[in-house]
Amino acid sequence: MNTCNSINSLALGKLLKKYNLTPKNKQKIILLAQRKTATWSALHRQARKLEFQQTVTQQKQQQQ
Repeated sequence: MNTCNSINSLALGKLLKKYNLTPKNKQKIILLAQRKTATWSALHRQARKLEFQQTVTQQKQQQQ
């Protein structure tokens, strides 16, 4: 995981482990963390949003 100029990589790793995300969504969080304007609350908010979207699509697939 190359985070270049991102915020603390250990804390970012904990954030990625906390939420059940697909590798594609984890990459989105990493890209968001690399921005200079990234905040921890924004990263958590985005992770929760992506996790929720994942569960909704999984539930739709299971219903079919």
